[in-house]
Parts: sequence; C-alpha cells; structure tokens
Amino acid sequence: MQKALADEIVACLQGERTVYSYYRDRYGIGLLRHHCRQQPGRRAPVAALRRSAYAGLLEKPRLKPLLATCGGSLDEAWLNAADYDAAQMPFILNLAQWGGEPRSKWRWQQTSRPGVNLVLQLNFSSEHQRLFAPLGDVKHLFTYYGHPVARQRHTLAWSRIDIDWASGTALIEEIQNDWLRYADDLEDWLLRQQRAGASDKDVVKYGYRKLPLPLGQSLAYCRHLRERYRPIWAEAMLWAAIAFLREEIGIAHIYYHSEASGRLLKRIGHTAPPRSLYTELPRRFCFQPTADWPDFLLADKANAGLRRQNPAVGMFRLAA
Repeated sequence: MQKALADEIVACLQGERTVYSYYRDRYGIGLLRHHCRQQPGRRAPVAALRRSAYAGLLEKPRLKPLLATCGGSLDEAWLNAADYDAAQMPFILNLAQWGGEPRSKWRWQQTSRPGVNLVLQLNFSSEHQRLFAPLGDVKHLFTYYGHPVARQRHTLAWSRIDIDWASGTALIEEIQNDWLRYADDLEDWLLRQQRAGASDKDVVKYGYRKLPLPLGQSLAYCRHLRERYRPIWAEAMLWAAIAFLREEIGIAHIYYHSEASGRLLKRIGHTAPPRSLYTELPRRFCFQPTADWPDFLLADKANAGLRRQNPAVGMFRLAA
C-alpha cells in the first residue's frame, strides 16, 4: 500500500494504547457475529450455518451447549451475551508501519508488492511485566529488531497487512512471533545448565550476549510463556487483525497467504515460518481456498507475471 494511506490510517487510529482481551476460541463468536450482520434481519439460521463455511464453529465447546438456547438462529445480541470468559488474557495493541524501500531493495522486507504494510502488534500487558522484570534487562534476548516489533513495549506477535482502499480489500501478509521462539531456545539452554549441575539459585550467563540470568526464575518464566501464551498467540493475533480490518476500518474482503503464495510473492528462498500458520490456522478461521489473487496485487507487473507462470498457486479468502 502507499505510504500516504498508511500514514493516514495510523494517524487516525493510533491512540495512546488499545486494550485487547482474548480467550481461547473467541474468534468463533466474533466471526459468527460478523456473519450475522450480513444476513437478512441480521439473523443466521443454525441449519443454514451447518451447511456453510462456518459449520465447524458450531462444534466449539463454548458454542455447542449454548445452541439449544438460541431458538434456531443466531443474532448479534445472543452472541454478545456469550462473548465472555473470566480467564481472558489482556494485551495491548499497537499500530505501526513496515517497508517502504524502493523496488530495487524492497524484497528483503517480504511484502507482496513494493510499498508499505500496516503492522498490528500484539504486546504483552503489565501482567507479563510483573513476571518478566525479575529477570533483569534481558528484553534483547527475546526480540529481533529487524522485525516490526514495538520499541517501547514487549511484542508477543505481529501481523503485517496490505490494504487497497478503493476495492475494500486487504491481504494479511503474515502472522509471526519471535518472543516465544527465543524463549524456547533459552529454556533448552537453561535445562542443559541444570542437567550439568547448576541449581535454581545460580545466576548463569546465556549465549554470546553473556547476560546474567537467575536460573530458577528464568526457567519458571519460560514455562509460563509456553503454558499460557503458546496455545493462543496465533489465534489471538489473527482475530485481532480481522477485527481491526472489519470493525475499525470497514474492510469487507480479506485474503490470507497460503504457504505457496507466501513463498512466491514474498520471495522466500530460505527457511519459511511454521507451515501451520499458512495451512491449519486460516482454515480454523473459516478462510476458504481460492484460485483468485487480490486485483491490487495483479496491478503490479511483476506479480502479474508470477501469476501467469504459476496458475496453480492460490490463497485463502475469508468467508462473507
């Protein structure tokens, strides 16, 4: 997208902070809410939903027992009443930009066309800071600043998004996470120190950066990340991106890269992100495989050439 459009969106929507709460499978209620808004009378008969792309959502543990009380159809008020969980996790959303290099240099940024992406960052809340602070000033162990992470906050994950305002279409370029990946590496290293005889009270030095870490507290922190955030980070990030596009800026048509289209259009020649992020995750969210690419991508001559050379490469598109 053009930088002027990204500047305008960020200027309009970037506040001091945006609190975003998430619990497991919350996206199911949200997607059904969006679907109801498009139906006559803003109601969706359950029988019709069972024959639609949304059928799998009705089998979610949160929704399945509630269907007996909905009177045969879902509406927004009923879904709003069901949208609560006392165990929800707080996050802070931040909006930023990524990219903007000239065509000769843009490919390293892994955007599907020259220009910029919006970046929606999913940042930890103060709940995380209370557990993280005792480790000391070790943020750099979990952050790679060659990625679009927040400078003033701790970024759990992010989504890069390309938008075409004229057609009301967006492409979710990627969902990615560094913090948990680096935490896994750190936990493996700490466990090796423990097996070698270090005690929980010892302060050990990790990797080439030689940062002193309290072994017991560091292990407890890594385990907390793995147990609390790993199961939900990807769905929390993707739902934040969809809700932002549909509810904040009114984008109707949302595409998502398949593994093949991502490799092709983002010119990924090295190790790619986890395959499940571009296969299982979009299917869980009711994205449907499509042979189409967004028209705004094909307006770029290089992309149009790739399309002609690779007609079998498709993407995902979110059901209406």
